[in-house]
This record gives sequence, structure tokens and C-alpha cells, in this order.
Amino acid sequence: MSMKRIHSKGFTILELMVVIAITGVVSAIGIPSMKAFLIQNELSEVAQELRLSMKLARSEAIARGVDAIVCSSITAAGPVSTCSNVAGNWNKGWLVGVDINNNGQLDEASGELIKAYDINDNTQITITPTAPAFDHTVSYLYTGWISAGTVLGFDICSGYGAADGYPRRELRSSIAGAPQLTKNTVTRC
Repeated sequence: MSMKRIHSKGFTILELMVVIAITGVVSAIGIPSMKAFLIQNELSEVAQELRLSMKLARSEAIARGVDAIVCSSITAAGPVSTCSNVAGNWNKGWLVGVDINNNGQLDEASGELIKAYDINDNTQITITPTAPAFDHTVSYLYTGWISAGTVLGFDICSGYGAADGYPRRELRSSIAGAPQLTKNTVTRC
């Protein structure tokens, strides 16, 4: 008589505990890094979108031969999109357009609204103008120059805390109107 040996095809409790420990260590290292990655991506996306919106307004002003604006918005929904005309509303989003009838609104039916950008309500991104002239509107003359006659700037930060903070994005434009985006690694948010 010969005895058959049966081999079990599974994990021992020791092997399972080692795998759980390794998973815990990798998660402890990876999850904070992933969160920082997502925050920095959101910060970069908003900064890049604002820069592109400013470039769009400038090019539309030159192409159409009329003044164009980028303004902080209350809402971009509906047939008429309204600029907020309130300082500090850049964190909600902005509108790009040409206000042909000078009523402070951008009428989509008349082709005044060119672009609307909404920022998610759950974000902690802050957009701070560096000059009071740009608290709620950036205006471009038909020449492509900034109508306020001063250097334009925005500081874009994340409200999420980090040990050293996240690098601030700085959007600057000369009087001639071409916006430049830089990452300030010295001044952190």
C-alpha cells in the first residue's frame, strides 16, 4: 500500500501576512505621492487654461479689430454669460469674449462669448490678481495690448497644505499683452 500525499494549493497565513505588510508599506508611500501629483496637475491645468484664455482674448481682439475681455464669472450657463464684476471671483471660473454692445455681458447668440471655463467647486485653487486693475477683468485693446496700461499678473496657488507647500504658478503679461507662465519654486503656497 502506498500513501498518496496531497499538496495544498493555497497561501499560508505567513505568506498572506507578508503580502499585506508589503501592500501597507507601498500604500503608505504611494498614496501621499499620488495626492501631491493630482494637486500639482490641477494647479498646472488651471494656470495653463487661464494663460490660454488670455492668449485667445488677445488674438480675438487683433483678429476682429475690437476690444476683447477675460473676466471672472458668476456662471457660464444659459444664453447670456455674465462677468462677475466682483473682485476675487477668479476661483469660480472665467469667460472670454468680445463685448460688442458694451453691456458687461457676453451674449452667446450674438457671438460675443468665445469661451467659458468653470472651476470645480471642490477645488482649493486660488487665483489672485497682482494689481487691482485686474481684480475681475482683463481687457485687451484691438491692438492686442492690455488696456489698463500696466503689467498684468496672477498668482495661482493650491489651498491644500503640504510640508513645504506647492510651487506657485505665476502668470505675467507685459503691456503688449503676451502672457507667460512660470513655476516659482522659491515662493510656495
